[in-house]
Amino acid sequence: MQKLQRERRKIFLTVFALSLFGLLMIYEASSIYALRLTGDSGYFFKRQLVYFLLGIGFFFGTLAVDIEFLRKRSAVILGINLFLLVLALLVGKQVGGARRWLSLFGFGIQPSEFLKFSFLLYAVDYLYRKRGFIRNFSRGILPLLVIGGISAFLIVLGPDLGTVMFWLGWLFLMLFIANARKKHLLYLVLVGMLAAGALVKVYPYRMQRITSYLNPWADSQGSGFQLIQSQISYGAGGIAGVGLGESRQKFLFLPAAHTDFIFSIIAEEFGFIGVSIVLGLFFFLFSSMFELTLRIGDPFRRMLVMGIVLITGSEVIVNIGVSCGLFPTKGLSLPFVSYGGSNLIVHYILLGLLFRATKEDENIISH
Repeated sequence: MQKLQRERRKIFLTVFALSLFGLLMIYEASSIYALRLTGDSGYFFKRQLVYFLLGIGFFFGTLAVDIEFLRKRSAVILGINLFLLVLALLVGKQVGGARRWLSLFGFGIQPSEFLKFSFLLYAVDYLYRKRGFIRNFSRGILPLLVIGGISAFLIVLGPDLGTVMFWLGWLFLMLFIANARKKHLLYLVLVGMLAAGALVKVYPYRMQRITSYLNPWADSQGSGFQLIQSQISYGAGGIAGVGLGESRQKFLFLPAAHTDFIFSIIAEEFGFIGVSIVLGLFFFLFSSMFELTLRIGDPFRRMLVMGIVLITGSEVIVNIGVSCGLFPTKGLSLPFVSYGGSNLIVHYILLGLLFRATKEDENIISH
């Protein structure tokens, strides 16, 4: 029991440290941009601080909710989230040509982020209930794919193809863990590739993202600009970095660096040493979460925690991979570090779910 509590305490302290570091880097990366945009250099920092405090509140609130209560209402929770996605499309705030946000008391809420809670809960409950039919396509996999398809359709209308591809990859991994047939997983991959190809053809700017990923210098002042500036940040950082507050890329060279490309500013200011420390914290976080997963006896809670680990881990890999040019540009935040209220709150909810799942199963874990 005490060992389990120590492990959870270490996980929380790691997340807390990443969040505080994120607040520091958000101020560093956004101060010039915020001053020019709003006249207040601490604008994004202050908003993220509010989100951070809300996230802590949601974390403790989630700890007080029974997992079984949530599991039985997973379809209702997902239904509410899908309604919010529709609402965002109809009356949501438009930013950069996309309608993904709802405004509440002056703060933006991104319903697609909350799928990390609602769709996770629904999918894990479904896989748990249908575990005896998971190798049957029509009775096991197809109904889940239909619900996933409805969610994906609403996200694409946003438009946000990258988030759809993220969920497709996550669902593939969860079905693999649930022991689905390999040929059914292959069908999922093929359908995903065909759908992605069709959507890229319909929206030409997505093809520009792919070409800029393959050769950013072909359009260095256009679609490849952000990736080039990000790579300049990495190169400028070297081994020890240019120093805290000394980033040059934050002077509006790297657009909105406090969001998806904050890791580039970290690399510039703290260099290889700082990047290694941050990566080490994330590695410790995921290895600790994964270790807890292996020790959970209840299959539903074990799959739920595994789903949380895959969501958070995939975001970290994709975000850092995008910033250094390993993957095409995709708007995924760096968990607990990047600016983004919905993302931060959702990840604290997921952390609360993880702690609650292990707490309810602690008699098995502690052996």
